[in-house]
Amino acid sequence: PPLDPLQQVHVLIELRVPELDPALQLQLVATMAAPKDIWVSSFSFLLFCVSSIPAWGSESLLQELTPQEYFSSLQAGRASLAYFSHKASPGAQPFLEQIGNSAGALQDYGVSVVKVNCPKEDVSRYCGKEDALRKAYLFRGNMLIREFPTDALFDVNSIVANVLFALLFNEVKYVETLADLQNMENQLKGRSNMVFAYVPATGTAEHRAVMEVAFVYGTVHQFVLTTEAALLKDTGNDEPDVSSPQLLFCHCQQATDLAQPCKRTAMGQPLTMLNIHRHLKLMGAPLVTEVAEHPEKVSTVHLQLGLPLVFILSQKETYEADKRTAEFVAWQLLGKAGVALLSRDLIDRNVLLRSNVALKTPDEGVPIKYLVLEDTDEVINLVEDKNKVKQIQEEEEEEEEEEEEDERENNNQDVQDDQVRSE
Repeated sequence: PPLDPLQQVHVLIELRVPELDPALQLQLVATMAAPKDIWVSSFSFLLFCVSSIPAWGSESLLQELTPQEYFSSLQAGRASLAYFSHKASPGAQPFLEQIGNSAGALQDYGVSVVKVNCPKEDVSRYCGKEDALRKAYLFRGNMLIREFPTDALFDVNSIVANVLFALLFNEVKYVETLADLQNMENQLKGRSNMVFAYVPATGTAEHRAVMEVAFVYGTVHQFVLTTEAALLKDTGNDEPDVSSPQLLFCHCQQATDLAQPCKRTAMGQPLTMLNIHRHLKLMGAPLVTEVAEHPEKVSTVHLQLGLPLVFILSQKETYEADKRTAEFVAWQLLGKAGVALLSRDLIDRNVLLRSNVALKTPDEGVPIKYLVLEDTDEVINLVEDKNKVKQIQEEEEEEEEEEEEDERENNNQDVQDDQVRSE
């Protein structure tokens, strides 16, 4: 399910402004925690704040400088994207519009965008050659990091994606072959997890989304990118859709044996910044949560992100077996639902003793449903088939009605037998 508006704003704040002014952070958090009857006005305020943040502290996002001014302004560790242009270059106008439009987005990541106005008489490396005027240059301090042909930077998505890709060369590795991918996995086993993304082409909105999330999570997970469709066949899908971008979370940290492959969890949603962030949040949550309070009070990251929570009801005598069952189910439902281990001592006494599973949905006001399921496949289907809960409940109600009918018939028969004996 998609994130609700407040969840989207929360993600945007976390992704885009991790070093936000503390006073504004408190104001935003207070607004997020406000009662629901003022959420509409609060949401408007939050959107205003988030949309305004990139522009604060900068009078002009696209700077115009002379070559001397530009090179004297470079600071160690600071990145800048520069385009050197002569005034009599009418063909450069479309590109200038695009880098101007991208200046705000790049500023979020500490990259300034500069149009360098070259004098006619300038014959230096960046101004004096015709070929140089068809390129944009990415500097970190006074060190040239990358040259981009202007036709590769055709819109805001391609500019942001390619600039971040160049800056994050340690955080995001590009692989072309299956051997490269396997070597990367082997290096990470027992150490770190991997986020593997396939995009049909670089410079797309999906490529940008991966780079923007890598900017935040690149020190937590190793990101790996490819445009090679052949690598998708190694993801377990015999007939992959090579026209659609895909992302997988590879659980390499727990794979200590080189012969043991990293488990992979595919993201089922489109590759947007919000969806990737959401997927990584889910992958970072505990596999199984052991609950120590009434299930109505339980709140996990899954519920907060709009996913259901499955409770495996446990008893002291069967705790170890119940825990293994919960872990197995959790791996099957990873990214689709949360799984918790719940002691029967914590649930209401009116719940049927034979109930072994409970389902809590993120919808407010919907009571927890207690069910009787035969095996783990039924638990998994419970989440994957939204109509399954209703079907199971109807079957259980029919069984209860039949049992009550049988009990009434037995009672009637007992009464008749008593009457016969009395006669």
